[in-house]
Amino acid sequence: MKANPACLCVLFVAATLTAEEPKRADDPKIIELLKNMRDNEGRRLPKVNVEGVGAPKRGPYHRDYCNKMVYAPDRETALYMGGSHQTWRGNDVWEYHLGSNTWNQLFAPDGGNHAHLKYTLYFGALKSIRRDPKGKVDESTLSRKDREELEKTRDWWKKNVINQKGNITTRKGGPIMNAHTWDGITYDPLVKRVLWASGAGPASLPQYHAYLMGIPFDKLEVDPTYTRMWMFEPAKRAWIHYRHTGPMPQLRGMGASMCYIDDLKKSIYYVAATNVSPPAFEMWTFDAVADKWQELKPNGGKAISVLASKEKVAPIAEQQMAYSPQHKKLVAVLKHDTFVYDVVRNRWAKVNTDTRIDAHDARTIFAYDCINDVFLLANPRTKNGPKLAAFSLKTNSWEPLKWQGDSIPGGLYVNYMGYFDPLHNVFVLDGGNNIWVYRYRRN
Repeated sequence: MKANPACLCVLFVAATLTAEEPKRADDPKIIELLKNMRDNEGRRLPKVNVEGVGAPKRGPYHRDYCNKMVYAPDRETALYMGGSHQTWRGNDVWEYHLGSNTWNQLFAPDGGNHAHLKYTLYFGALKSIRRDPKGKVDESTLSRKDREELEKTRDWWKKNVINQKGNITTRKGGPIMNAHTWDGITYDPLVKRVLWASGAGPASLPQYHAYLMGIPFDKLEVDPTYTRMWMFEPAKRAWIHYRHTGPMPQLRGMGASMCYIDDLKKSIYYVAATNVSPPAFEMWTFDAVADKWQELKPNGGKAISVLASKEKVAPIAEQQMAYSPQHKKLVAVLKHDTFVYDVVRNRWAKVNTDTRIDAHDARTIFAYDCINDVFLLANPRTKNGPKLAAFSLKTNSWEPLKWQGDSIPGGLYVNYMGYFDPLHNVFVLDGGNNIWVYRYRRN
């Protein structure tokens, strides 16, 4: 395969696997299927393989608002994690290898499903201390439901949560009651970690631990350098609660994006959220090697709030982003609109409005096809408009796609996730643990 220059970085990194992390063996039948795919063809793969101690046979639970899989070029795999609204809030981490059509559970859900904690921590007995560590809870005034849920939470907490030198985690070091990922995760191939800036563990707060364990808050060991950000290192199968003391974003608000930028050797963090008070508008770069954040002021120094809310040349919350090294531009999609951030010029612009397109990180999968220099958007559950479309930076326009071959598996009630695999030149979707691959064009 002759690679587009925009793919050379990830393909080079993929060829430098360490001795400690040998490449997973391919399945010849899967490789033959991928090799024989034609232009504009979609194919369903055979039943997926599932590995990992204690892993459910069907593979990972699909979580709403967690559609993004992040490609790890050094491992030739894509990683997946996150929490649903109510159904699944485990801190499990999964890795998918296309060459063998295998899901591998790297980190088993420590403490099982944490979803039952949500009521007590956010809406029930402990809601008053969420933002006030010194808040008082008079248990005698609680409703019967609140008391019952509080006792369930207290029992679970004592069995599953520890304080590691001021860091509140599950016993194996994982976050508690994972949030949605939205578009807020990326993979940094230099440090070989998933970066989850939007906060994998909203329940890992010291005030919860103090109350549930019966420890006075002022007697609890707390490390103020821990942030809302978490990382996951697949080679060690370990979660890392990020610590920092210098300038950095507040990492507030739902629906943030984080995207690794090959040319900068840094990730860009972006949020324009009005779903918190006060609203969160920030844009920063993060150098994971140097552990340094730098705030960006695009369009001649304008605030993100101005660009997103007033001038409407940058996306508001719940956008999805992907980067083209060939053009040195970051493309963001939200509903019918497409925005472009020029990394070299440090400038946002809205370049397209197309009512056929309906992008949203609760429903769609968005990725850059670096082999063919197009951005692919899948909307498998849509009743109107294309289920698959391609955006070109050369024309700043969308192309609805009607492919040959197999239909996308799943249905209206299936949550999807996906990514672009540069090694095999296919867009990969998982719908109900049924894998579907699409090739825009052979190369």
